[in-house]
Amino acid sequence: MEYRVLGRTGLRVSAIGLGTMVHAGHFGPMRDEESRSAIDAALDLGVNFIDTSDAYGAGYSETLLGDALKGRRDKVILATKGGNVMVGPNRGKRDFSPAYIGRVLEASLKRLQTDYVDRYQLHNATVEVIERGEVWELLERRKKEGKIRYYGVSINSVEEGVAAVKGGRSDAIQVEYNLLAQEFAGEVFPLAQRANVGVIARVPLRRGLLTGKFTPADQARFQDDDVRARNFAGDRFQNELEKVERLRFLVRGPVKSLVQAALAFCLAHPAVSVVIPGARNAAQMRENASSVDLRIPPEDLDRARELWRSEFRGPSP
Repeated sequence: MEYRVLGRTGLRVSAIGLGTMVHAGHFGPMRDEESRSAIDAALDLGVNFIDTSDAYGAGYSETLLGDALKGRRDKVILATKGGNVMVGPNRGKRDFSPAYIGRVLEASLKRLQTDYVDRYQLHNATVEVIERGEVWELLERRKKEGKIRYYGVSINSVEEGVAAVKGGRSDAIQVEYNLLAQEFAGEVFPLAQRANVGVIARVPLRRGLLTGKFTPADQARFQDDDVRARNFAGDRFQNELEKVERLRFLVRGPVKSLVQAALAFCLAHPAVSVVIPGARNAAQMRENASSVDLRIPPEDLDRARELWRSEFRGPSP
């Protein structure tokens, strides 16, 4: 496993981490034993960065992770998030008030069976919260109390990324970055590098699209609480599959799968500290980890970036 420094936190994190949203059933049904096998495999492979959230199954992923890490907490740099209301009359809203975040942080610590988290992130914070939120004072107090080692944001837009880096409070930011979503590489990544702010790249496989294993028929499987039912509604799924097909040129030489290509692409950017793909089981975790030693030729990286810039309308590679 390769290790990188997570910005000015100084934390030495595995280049490939583990995201745990999948373990709460947001991508179809899961069995706990499969989830635990992915966590066990991650630790065996030298993965030391695991990311979760109280929003994943309304705390289910945190509870499962807390159980799985019994006796092994010291082997993991543990990150969680808060701010999305998942239960009660305000379900579906966001709340970054100090009172709410203080309460859900304590609940996360209890579910994770730990006295502290290495990184606490405001989950989908707005520019207003990032720039003027009173919640930062609370997080600083919790840091002094030893309940948080470092804190920051998990965000969705370039504007939020710029605000987070320029605001100076976030030691690292978590953003979506993959072959089909490269927006943050334009303005935010250079800013982050200059400010020594670490970058956690989430959704590197675009919710499974960049495994290269989906066909149009798979869309019918995305039902109920499966987030792909919303993300890939209507014609979008077919359009995204067509983009994926145009990226298969990356699978050549030592790169044996599109999964490896997608993760190696993310790791190729010098701003990225850690990539956090999900893994349903041990086999997927092993494939994810296998990408860490792979290097995509510079000309292929340029072609992939140009395809994205042209909105995949340019000449086929």
